Formats: sequence, structure tokens, C-alpha cells
Amino acid sequence: MSVSAVTANQPNRSLYAGLMLGAALAAGGCAFAVAHFTGGPDTPTLMIAVLVAVVSLLGLLPILVRSAEYFGMAVLGASMARLLLAMFAAMILTEVSGVESRPVWLATVAGMGLTLIVESASATMILLSIERKKAGATSLESSTTC
Repeated sequence: MSVSAVTANQPNRSLYAGLMLGAALAAGGCAFAVAHFTGGPDTPTLMIAVLVAVVSLLGLLPILVRSAEYFGMAVLGASMARLLLAMFAAMILTEVSGVESRPVWLATVAGMGLTLIVESASATMILLSIERKKAGATSLESSTTC
């Protein structure tokens, strides 16, 4: 089975999308549990969980990048945007809504941390796979040109 250089250079978008959707759900659940166990009231606890899950969906943005060369940078950009948006939303929730800040911030950090771990591991796995495919395609092309 031969792998062309173009095929080898493409990230597995469906795998990444599935992992990030799973991470968003897990982050929402993690945020709910942390907010609940740190004494957050029921309604704000649910709001925090939904907030973390929705903000985690920004991890899907790198799927839109067509060039594998920019996939890693897109993951980094989405990660930074997600973190800033989550912090801004948590600040609005605590300052404007008057929700107790400790459960909000602990839940936000826990959910975003979980998402970051899954995102980093999956992006690294996909980028390593691309590099292995490139190396295999390069060795196949060089062996057929001799």
C-alpha cells in the first residue's frame, strides 16, 4: 500500500473532532462535579458546566484548517482563545451575576485543564502520525526512483 505525500500530510480531522467532542462533554461533567463538591448552588453549578462544555467546543476550530503545516498552530490558537473566553465568562459570572467565586473558578480551571490535556495529547498523536506517514511516503518515493 503506497501513501502519497499529499495524503500523508493531512491530519485525521474526524479523529480529532471526536476526541474534542468527548473532551467537551468530559470537561462539562468535570466542571459540574468540581462546582458541586466545592459548595456551588445547583443552578450556577449547571451554568458553569454548560459554560465549560460550550467553551471547550472551540477546540473544534483546528478542523477547519486545511493545511497540515498550520494544524499545530491552529490547535495552539484555539487553546488560547478557549482559555481566555473561559476566564472572561467566569469573571462575568462571578462579578455580574454575583455567584460565589470559588466554585466557579475551580470548576473552570478543572474543566479547561482536562480539555487542554485531551487536546494536547490528541494533537501530538495526530502530528506524530503525520510525520510517520511522511517518512514512509518519502522512503517509498526514494525506493521507486532508484
